[in-house]
Amino acid sequence: MTTQGKIAATDGPFDPKRFGRLQADASRPGAKQVALVPGARVTVMPLDLPKGLQGAAREKVARRQVGDLTGQPAEALDVRPFHAPGEARQWSKVLVADAAEVAAWRGQAGTACRAVLPDYLGLPAADGLWTVAIEADMAVVRLGLADGFSAPLELASTLLERAWDEADETARPKAIFLLGDEIAGLSDWAAARRVPTVRDAAGVSALGLSPPKALAHGELSFDLRRDPQAARAKLRARVLPWRWPALAGLVAAGLWATGQILATQRLDEQRHELMAATTALVRTHFVPQGPILDVRTQVSRALAARQAGSGTGAGEAGVLDVFGAAAGVLAEHRARIGLVSYGAAQGLELVVTVEDFSALDDLAAALDAAGLRVEIAQSRNVAEGAEARVKLAPAPGGGEDRP
Repeated sequence: MTTQGKIAATDGPFDPKRFGRLQADASRPGAKQVALVPGARVTVMPLDLPKGLQGAAREKVARRQVGDLTGQPAEALDVRPFHAPGEARQWSKVLVADAAEVAAWRGQAGTACRAVLPDYLGLPAADGLWTVAIEADMAVVRLGLADGFSAPLELASTLLERAWDEADETARPKAIFLLGDEIAGLSDWAAARRVPTVRDAAGVSALGLSPPKALAHGELSFDLRRDPQAARAKLRARVLPWRWPALAGLVAAGLWATGQILATQRLDEQRHELMAATTALVRTHFVPQGPILDVRTQVSRALAARQAGSGTGAGEAGVLDVFGAAAGVLAEHRARIGLVSYGAAQGLELVVTVEDFSALDDLAAALDAAGLRVEIAQSRNVAEGAEARVKLAPAPGGGEDRP
């Protein structure tokens, strides 16, 4: 097959002025002709596609399904949507051919002819009508408006039987239109299924069906020379660039929103850490048993009970006062509390983590300003920033400078 596109006149069911077989030893198709290629090389394949999927996403899923069914890599196949008129958005069938063959047909036919189509799409068709023709030793069959096949004569009857079995009642033909010679046994097969066979357009019309017409149902839109993926790429290049600024704005807004969400989550985490530390301190020194529902009320009652019973408890009250005074400052400076401990010897100690040592100095100054005596017993670098063990006590006189 040469690179000079060739087309041979047909002497079968196709009008030679409108159609011609694409061959290596014939002239290029004319501007008013449709070049026909073997339908046996271009299969109509039904697929199970999600109803809500449309556009490029639907085509992508279709290509994946075809690859799974055929075992062929995606680049080896030419897969394009195929449908009846009015079903462009919810198609469920594809035309499948070898990509290298389609490329060769495209080069052969050139750009002057009307289209390059599989031969069964050149047959006259109507809704509810099956058209059957014989050309040489091949059967060319059009099954309504959105299906068809070409096959050797010995396989045609089997394929027709399978098409009948797989079709539901609404998709089965009301008549079979015979062009030229008949496939052996076809009339008897149709009669057994109460489907009339007719040989001319008048007979079709007499049955109440639309007269069969060639190339009247959108067939030219399935021109095999067209590259549907290239068309989508061209569309994106022309129409979609304006979306990039909007997309950039959406990304920026998303990043800002994410930052705000993370900051809010961190504040919530710090609040929960402070509440947990307070609860642990109250559980250790004031409410060893039972639920802790209201820290202030329960601690006040525990202190009153201790003072009334033994006249003691001032030390524990002092510790809680110190911790209460420090809590607001720690939360304000976003300090994370790792450990809280108290002992008669060392007093109240907290292990806190802040962003860096500068933040640690700021925290110490703020605690001092809150009327506390602050001692940084130990500090070190950690992955989260600066960690320090801080001792707290009431400042003599309340609010004087730290010693």
